[in-house]
Amino acid sequence: MNKWQSLQALRGFAALAVVAFHALAVERKYSGGDLLLPDFFILGQSGVDLFFVISGFVMVSVSTGRFGRSGETARFLWGRLSRIYPTYWFYFFLTLAVLLIKPAWVNSSQGAPVGLLSSFLLLPGDSPLVAVAWSLTHELWFYVVFALLLNFAEKWLLPSLLLWGAVVATANLLLATADLPAGLLIALHPFTLEFIAGALVAVFVTGEYAARFSPAMSIGALVLVAVAGFPLLHRFDLLDGFGLIRAGAVGILYGVLVLSLATLERAGRLVIPRFPSFLGDVSYTIYLSHVLVLSAIGRLWAMTDPAPASLLDNLLVCLLMLAAVVVYGWAGYRFVEAPVLRVAHQLRSRWFDRSR
Repeated sequence: MNKWQSLQALRGFAALAVVAFHALAVERKYSGGDLLLPDFFILGQSGVDLFFVISGFVMVSVSTGRFGRSGETARFLWGRLSRIYPTYWFYFFLTLAVLLIKPAWVNSSQGAPVGLLSSFLLLPGDSPLVAVAWSLTHELWFYVVFALLLNFAEKWLLPSLLLWGAVVATANLLLATADLPAGLLIALHPFTLEFIAGALVAVFVTGEYAARFSPAMSIGALVLVAVAGFPLLHRFDLLDGFGLIRAGAVGILYGVLVLSLATLERAGRLVIPRFPSFLGDVSYTIYLSHVLVLSAIGRLWAMTDPAPASLLDNLLVCLLMLAAVVVYGWAGYRFVEAPVLRVAHQLRSRWFDRSR
C-alpha cells in the first residue's frame, strides 16, 4: 500500500495537536489572566514528533520495490523537495512581508537572530523566519539520508536503519551534541530516532511477519497508548527538552500508534471518515500557517480588552482560532498547495516516470 488513509488522518491529528499547543500560548498571552484551555494541551507539541514518525513510515512504504533502481534517488528527491519548498516559500515571503511592516509581530518570543538565507533554504543555523520551519530542516536531513539508502538493495534497508539509529544514539550518549556545529547538530539530533522508528514500523508492516500482529493486538495497543501513554508523557514531563529521553519515549509511543493503525487498515478493519482525511490533506498548510493565524486572532483579542472575570471570551476566541485555522487550511491548500503539487506531479511524470 502506498496510500495509507489512517496515517493521512493521523497527520491531521498531529497538525491540530500543534495548533492546540500554540493556542495555549496565545490564551496565556492575550486572555487577561483567566485560562480555559487545560495544561494537558502542552502535549500538542509532540505533534511534531508524530510528523517525524509518520514521515519515516511513509518514506519506506512508498519506496518498497524501488531500491537499487536507476534514477530512483533523483525521482525521490524531486518528490520530497517539491513537496516541501514551494508551499513553504509562500509562507516564508508572507512572513517576511509581516516582518518588514511590523517587526515585533514575527518571532518576538524567540529572542534569537533570524537568518533569512538559512530560513529560505531551510538550512541549519539561526532561528527560522517561519517559526515552525525548524522541523522542516530535520525532515530534509531525513530525506537526504534516505535518498542515499535508495541506491542499495532493499535487503540492506533494515541493517542500515539500525546502524543509523545506533550511531545517533551513541553520539548523544557520549558527546555534548549541543556544542556541535549546526549541521552536525541536525545530523545527530535525537529527532532522527523518531524518523527511524517510523521507518522500522514500515519495514515490519510491509514484511512477512506483519500478520502476527493481529487486529485484536492493534486495538489493545491503541487503548494502551490512550489510557497510559499520553498520561505518562504528561505526568513525567517527558516532552521537556529535545534529548534522547523525549525521542525514545515519544518515538516508541507514536511508533506503536502508527503500527496499530496501519495494521488495522491493512486488515480492512479501519474506515476513515472524510473529515479526518480532509484534515490530513490540509495538514501541511495548517502547520505552516497556523502561527500567523493564531497570532492575528490573539492581537485582535487583546484589542477588545479581555474580561479576566469571565471565560466566555476565552471560549469564543478558542472556537474562533480553531475555525480560522481549519478554514484557512482549506483555502491555502486549495489555492496554493494543491496547484503546486499538481505541477510538481506533472513534472515528475514527465522527467522521471516516462524516461524510465
